[in-house]
Amino acid sequence: MKDADEFYKPAIKQKVLIDGIAGETIAKGSTGKIIQKGFLTSVQTNFASIANNLTSTFYSYNSKDLVNSSLIIIKKDNTAKIYSKFPLSMLMRAKKDIKKGTLVNREDIFDIAKLEFKDSVYEVNIEADDKIIFIFRMDWKFGIFFDFTKKIDSGKLKEELGYCYKRLFFYDLYAFLENENYFNDLRADGWFPFIRIIGRNFDTIMQYYKEDKKHDFQIDELISEFTKEKIESFTQYWWKKQLFNDKKGIIEAGINSFLQNDKNGFITCLHTLYPQIEGIMGFDYFNVNGKKPSFRELIDHIKQKAESKFNTVSSTGFPTEFYEYLKKTVFENFDLATGKVDLSRHTTSHGYANADDFNKAKALQAILILDQIYFYL
Repeated sequence: MKDADEFYKPAIKQKVLIDGIAGETIAKGSTGKIIQKGFLTSVQTNFASIANNLTSTFYSYNSKDLVNSSLIIIKKDNTAKIYSKFPLSMLMRAKKDIKKGTLVNREDIFDIAKLEFKDSVYEVNIEADDKIIFIFRMDWKFGIFFDFTKKIDSGKLKEELGYCYKRLFFYDLYAFLENENYFNDLRADGWFPFIRIIGRNFDTIMQYYKEDKKHDFQIDELISEFTKEKIESFTQYWWKKQLFNDKKGIIEAGINSFLQNDKNGFITCLHTLYPQIEGIMGFDYFNVNGKKPSFRELIDHIKQKAESKFNTVSSTGFPTEFYEYLKKTVFENFDLATGKVDLSRHTTSHGYANADDFNKAKALQAILILDQIYFYL
C-alpha cells in the first residue's frame, strides 16, 4: 500500500499538545477526571463544547464550521497531520451476493464489523504511539472518536472505529430498540429487527410504534412489498444450506400458501412453517450434539451459533435479543386458565391458538424468522 499522504496531502500543524479531555471542571491544584479515549455523538449534551474545542485547535474560525469529516493523527513529536480528505473502507455484512465493482447502498448492509483508513491504493499510516481524532457525519448527526493514550492496537482500532461508525449509521435503530416500551410492544406483536428488513422497512415499523400504532396502513404497505419476486430474491440463498434444502418442498409449500393472500393461505402457511422453524434448529443441534434437544437447549443452541457468528460489539444481527424473542414469542408457553394463548409454536401445534392470530403479518413473520435462522446457521 502507498502512504496516503502522497495523494490526500494532509495539512501539518506543529507542537500540538493534547493528552486528554477534561471530564469535569477541575480547580487549580485539585484532582479531576481526564478522558483519554472515548466516543461522542452530537445527540449528547456535552458534544458541542468538545467538538468546538477540538475543531478550533486544528481549523480556523471561518473554516471549522465547514468540517463534516476530519482525521487527525498526532505523531510522537507532537506534529499533527490533519486530513480533510482521506481513504475510508469498512468490513460490512451483506444481505445478498454483491459482485466486486458493483454499487452498494444502505439496504444491502445490515452490520459493520471494522473500519479503516485505506482504499485499494492508499493507506493512512497509524503507529502504536500515535494519537488519533476521527470526526465524521452521518445524515444530520456527528460522531467523534478520540484516543490520546499512545497505545494503539491497529486490529482493535479497526473494530472500535467500526463500532463507532455503526452506532451512528444505525443510530435510530439502536435508539428505538433500547427503549424498553417500544421493544416490548414490538415483540408482543411478533415483530423483530429481522436482518432482512433492517433499513427502510424497519424504519416504517419504528415510525408505526412511535406513533402508538395509529396508522395500520404503514404495516399493511410494508407487508404488501413481500411479493413472490421479493421473497424468492432471498430464499434462493436458503437452499445453499443443506438443512434448508432438505426442507425445501415443505418450506415452499408454506410460502406459496402465504402468497395466496387469503385467510386459508395464512393458516396453512403458519401451520406449515412453524414446525420447520423448530425442525431446522433441531437438526442443527442434533448434528452438533448427537441428541434430540429440549426446547431450552434448542434456543440456547441458536443463541450460541448467532453469538459466534455475529461477535462484533452491538451487532445488528442481535443474537441476544433474538434469543429473548424465541423464548417469549416463538416458543412461548401458553396458559388456558388465564387465556394466554398467543400464537406460538406450542399453541399452533396443540390447537389452542386464536383464529384471529392466523393473519398475514404473522405469516410473514414466520418467513422472516426462518430467514433470520438462515443467517445464524
